[in-house]
Amino acid sequence: MSKVGLAAARLFGKGLSRFDDQAEAESALFARRDQLLEKLADWSQRSADFTYDLSPESLKGLERWYFQLAAGPGVRSIKTDLDTFERAIAMYLGAVFVRNGRPPFEWIVTEFPFEKGRYEIGVERGLFAMMLSRHSFPTENNKRQQSLWRMYLRHAKPPTAKP
Repeated sequence: MSKVGLAAARLFGKGLSRFDDQAEAESALFARRDQLLEKLADWSQRSADFTYDLSPESLKGLERWYFQLAAGPGVRSIKTDLDTFERAIAMYLGAVFVRNGRPPFEWIVTEFPFEKGRYEIGVERGLFAMMLSRHSFPTENNKRQQSLWRMYLRHAKPPTAKP
């Protein structure tokens, strides 16, 4: 890793929550995941485009709603801030992977490799892991505003067996 890359990784790691051990991190981060999902379920009742049902198709409506809020009234209209909203979206994406992936994904909490005592949450299946501390949407090559859907399709399909 380059010096610039290492500096960026350490800076990111400093923004993660600090815990004394794995058990404490799991307890806190799983509880936070559940709170964020509950908040998103409540907020979603104000959206005509997004239905909170943990289906892969719902990712399209979630992203459309995100961009509608960004272009219009903003996330303050649902009584939250952008950081919390994007963290809730990340947890929803993980929940969709866990609910629908075949073979299934599992929730994980791991220590960040570049900052001891800092942990993050994600999902994994086999050798693939996706950490979900927060989700920011790409603006380039996202004209259809379906990056969540494409990410799901790319990673949720069953791994192919190598001969």
